[in-house]
Amino acid sequence: MKVKIRNVLSRQEEQVVIECVEMTPELEDIKNYCLAKGSYLTGYVNTSSFRQVCIKDILYVEAIDEKVFAYTKEKAFEIKKRLYELEAELASYKFIRCSKSFLICLLKVESIRPALNGRYLACMENGEEVMISRKYAKQVKKTIMEEL
Repeated sequence: MKVKIRNVLSRQEEQVVIECVEMTPELEDIKNYCLAKGSYLTGYVNTSSFRQVCIKDILYVEAIDEKVFAYTKEKAFEIKKRLYELEAELASYKFIRCSKSFLICLLKVESIRPALNGRYLACMENGEEVMISRKYAKQVKKTIMEEL
């Protein structure tokens, strides 16, 4: 595979071009990485201040009561969307539902270990552990085996 880099004069001209005979899972990952590099969600620190949160920095998303929070290594941000909306929006960035109230980024999981009653614990890059429920364990396992 060849890699060519050409300098351009402005950010508006920047682009990544993938020329391939067939779109393989590896090339799909490269495409998704490039798309995620500049993708952001609006995260609220409190009711009056917000900032753009880069999707590539998000470890997991949690729904608590009627609110949804995105967690990075350092902070938590409230996201003004429903969990199912984020699940669809973030699927191409390797986020997967692991329980009724959690989405995890598979690229940010350091390890997975069994817990009680057919559940698993995913240890994230920041050291926190997220429960993978029995209902979603099979799908998470399948996705990890196929895609990563």
